[in-house]
Amino acid sequence: MEQLITNFHLDHENHWVADLECGHGQHMRHDPPWMERLWVTTAEGRLSRIGTKLYCTRCDEWIEKISKATIRECKNLMLKAYEEGGISGLCAEGRWELALDSLNNFDPKNLKP
Repeated sequence: MEQLITNFHLDHENHWVADLECGHGQHMRHDPPWMERLWVTTAEGRLSRIGTKLYCTRCDEWIEKISKATIRECKNLMLKAYEEGGISGLCAEGRWELALDSLNNFDPKNLKP
């Protein structure tokens, strides 16, 4: 997911880290010949990159975890309601309606990613 660079800071090893709007950080090293980022070595260069977008892999990882936890919770809610409907004597159509209605009880605060 792309995030805006809001600032830069030095880490404990004196490497520049881009601070992203999401709260994550990403190292910006000038380490030729592997990484050519001469701009990171000057204040003017770093200032010129503030406001530009940078890809944040940590955000993508978090979104994937939340998505999987959401699907898991919805399946659990629906399965429980479907089974309860069967115990109550509902027909298959009624059980499915009950299962779908159970999604109204979905609360993202209950997620455990």
